[in-house]
Amino acid sequence: MGSSITCCVSKLVCVVFVILFLGSCASSSSSLHPLVFQSQVEHLNHTAISEFRLLNRKFLVDCPNPSPYLQISVNSSPGGLGDDEFVTVNVSGILNPSKHDWVAMISPANSDVSTCPLNTFYYVQTGDFSKLPLLCHYPVKATYMSTDPDYLSCKKKECKKYQNGTSQCAVSTCSGSLTFHVINIRTDIEFVLFSGGFELPCILKKANPLKFANPNKPLYGYLSSIDSTGTSMKLTWVSGDEKPQQVQYGDGKSQTSVVTTFSQDDMQSSAAIPSPAKDFGWHDPGFIHSAVMTGLKPSSSYSYRYGSDSVGWSDRIQFRTPPVGGSDELNFLAFGDMGKAPRDSSVEHYIQPGSLSVIKAVTDEINSGNVDSIFHIGDISYATGFLVEWDFFLHQINPVASRVSYMTAIGNHERDYIDSGSVYILQIQVGKLEFPMRHTFQCQPQQRINHGIP
Repeated sequence: MGSSITCCVSKLVCVVFVILFLGSCASSSSSLHPLVFQSQVEHLNHTAISEFRLLNRKFLVDCPNPSPYLQISVNSSPGGLGDDEFVTVNVSGILNPSKHDWVAMISPANSDVSTCPLNTFYYVQTGDFSKLPLLCHYPVKATYMSTDPDYLSCKKKECKKYQNGTSQCAVSTCSGSLTFHVINIRTDIEFVLFSGGFELPCILKKANPLKFANPNKPLYGYLSSIDSTGTSMKLTWVSGDEKPQQVQYGDGKSQTSVVTTFSQDDMQSSAAIPSPAKDFGWHDPGFIHSAVMTGLKPSSSYSYRYGSDSVGWSDRIQFRTPPVGGSDELNFLAFGDMGKAPRDSSVEHYIQPGSLSVIKAVTDEINSGNVDSIFHIGDISYATGFLVEWDFFLHQINPVASRVSYMTAIGNHERDYIDSGSVYILQIQVGKLEFPMRHTFQCQPQQRINHGIP
């Protein structure tokens, strides 16, 4: 996405340009539909396209001769998953470890991980007209077992059968473990062991479903300004509970939240080519709460927490209001095209590796006290029709967006769709969901941002 923003600070005019340069062409692949290949060419080095992104274009086949000793389990608390934790997935009983073995995280856990021959109509939008999808519901993330350095070499052996009357092992198996970063996405999750890689995948074993300890927990709060006075700040957060909650701030003040959400039926689509978000890319967004903190002073520090006694409260967070319009100085950070990246070794549908270093750098600047506001100018989460990625993005920006005003604008990756008026018309680009962007960040395609501007 190419975008520009012009901000006036006193007599200084600062022009910030965000320019995305499209890379050179990659070598072609006869196994991909021309639209898919063209997408790879157009977005080389910018979209982190991998085999995993093409997973839903593969047939699901039966794994031949699965091991009768095969087991998959997860180390987790009996009380349920936390809001932000690393879990260990253990795989054992493997007779022949393969570099093509991998584990996927599926949510919700009751999702159908088989072929969907009756739903081919929905998959036209992926750009592949010749193959059926692998999964009726797309994995949240996945990791190859070879990430465990001891897996392929079978350093962790276990004897499953001894020769009659001897202590000599007749059948031994191998094991391995993987670490997944899991955040509270409200719906229960399931880890599934596959083989055959992403090219010829087949299911070997499923772990028991896991639930979050508090799927209604208020999470991922972020701040935004509603005008240029610096006296009010909007707080928006996500919860699995639809009942209104509160933000408590300052010296005993509180405001009750307004609650919204959206459904699969709300996803932008076309009668001819439905969106992935209406099918295998859908994930329940929970309920989006927002409340405006009033009676504040510009360029001042306050604390707040949000939630309720019934679903729990966030930690108490310190934040700072921006200066009033017309002030002599405004310190801000502006960028675009950030996206998000996993904090484990897994692959996801869309990865922007540099986003982690950006967030770290922004966090350092905020800790120094030199930032009044943040402007994220388009191409926000790169969810591209896969709703769960919004939760991972909100989790990633939370350390900064919860402390200073985080203002956003819609980019082509939020707006692009058939008949949307966008200049980007490649079919593989559609379904990027302006609707979730409007609800999550509660902004419109055209929005003036006033910060320190008279």
